[in-house]
Amino acid sequence: MREPTLCERIIKLDRSIRFVGIVNNRGEVIEGGFKQGVEPLLNGTDEQQMYIQSLSNLTMLQSYSDRLGAVRYSLTEHEKVTLMTFPLGDGILCLSAMPKAKMDKIRDKVVKVLKSKGQSSTTSGSSSSKKPSKKKKENKAKNSLNQR
Repeated sequence: MREPTLCERIIKLDRSIRFVGIVNNRGEVIEGGFKQGVEPLLNGTDEQQMYIQSLSNLTMLQSYSDRLGAVRYSLTEHEKVTLMTFPLGDGILCLSAMPKAKMDKIRDKVVKVLKSKGQSSTTSGSSSSKKPSKKKKENKAKNSLNQR
């Protein structure tokens, strides 16, 4: 029997979670999907645009990391759905949940899974690990902006 994927593990963490997906640096969902029986609120084109915008938002926020610290996650609350985005390698992990979900508890559970898998650059490693130099952070931010 195969080990569950990261998205399969996360979608089972809370019954309020509607969707979990890994989005690559081109805005494409490369793993995950909606919980069985859940209907998307957006059509395919709008959904794709939302992932691209989420990736762009997180990339922009990461450009301030040298002064504000690493981005841990981003939260957007709509009337019908709450979206949470986590940095994940050169992409993002997107999660949507019902509006009344306890997002602080979901966040903590997701971070725990990401830490256990060593999946997130902002949540993995020990506290004694070396931080990237300011120069590396600046280059990464410049590269991210140049790829748009």
